[in-house]
Amino acid sequence: MAVNAQHQAAFHRAVDPREHIEYDRCKIAMQRSSLVRVMSEEAILTICPTLPYLTSFKRNWTGVEVHRYKYAGPIDTKEFKLPQLAILLPHVNVPCKGRQRIGENTVIRELNNNVVTIAPAGLTRRVWRDQPGEMTAIFLNSLVFSEIARVETGQHYPEITPEFAIVDPLIRSIGMMLDEEMRSTNPRPLSYGETLAAALASHIFSSYAKPVYRDMRSLRPNWTQLRRSIEHIHDNIDKRLSLDELAAAANMSKFHFAKSFREAMGIAPHQYLVKLRIEKARKLLTDPALSLSEISRLVGYSDAGQFSAQFRKIAGTSPKRYRRAADSR
Repeated sequence: MAVNAQHQAAFHRAVDPREHIEYDRCKIAMQRSSLVRVMSEEAILTICPTLPYLTSFKRNWTGVEVHRYKYAGPIDTKEFKLPQLAILLPHVNVPCKGRQRIGENTVIRELNNNVVTIAPAGLTRRVWRDQPGEMTAIFLNSLVFSEIARVETGQHYPEITPEFAIVDPLIRSIGMMLDEEMRSTNPRPLSYGETLAAALASHIFSSYAKPVYRDMRSLRPNWTQLRRSIEHIHDNIDKRLSLDELAAAANMSKFHFAKSFREAMGIAPHQYLVKLRIEKARKLLTDPALSLSEISRLVGYSDAGQFSAQFRKIAGTSPKRYRRAADSR
């Protein structure tokens, strides 16, 4: 499988390493927030009736998280938004009906073992299916697409259109390879899963990136302004950036900017900024000539302790341990 080298390099700069673990369902309730990182387990339970029985928690993949769910009966969710773009692969014994509603747009299609759903972050969705079965959910970090878009277009965030129960053999094939690698008891090297995810992100970008799509059409006039604030974040990642400054870059009020940014990107402005800083820090940590205090300053933290705390919160380990692990690869 050929993957554009720039796209793969961009993918490897994404944040949030993921891990893999299979666990006893009876212990789920006692293990809150310890098995998934893309969203809280409480948030998952507001969308579907069960937590994933398998995740990529210990794989240490960068920029991608994979979940496997099992449903004992029909599903009818409440309205929800996802924090990251998700690729959903249904697994059913017999084809069944599925329905997705985004805004006023409702699509009803057959769910079978050949279809995929592309669910961008930040869109208000509601989903229904009439039969039990399983599902693989592959979450791709927004910064993965940000870097690929920068390589291709010079802009920092693409618009991915939602698709429900479509036939895309390449997405299905790569998705199943990621699912199988997550489930494997004899996993391949770290780069294998990350290369698959890079290929997946690149294909989605090239095939499904569109100018603008939002369930709230009022976001259209704001997107150019939001892009200016995103560019400002990328250009000033080593500086202290306040919400006032970011809102001013977008020529919006603080409240309007924060609300529009979250709706468009799926995360709050400060969360995007922190993720971007940790992404850059991970890259800098592979350079042995840079001290931790220097890296801290280069990604906008004057306090090394604060930097270490933020790094641990997002990466799941300390900067020192991450550097040692990177050196041993």
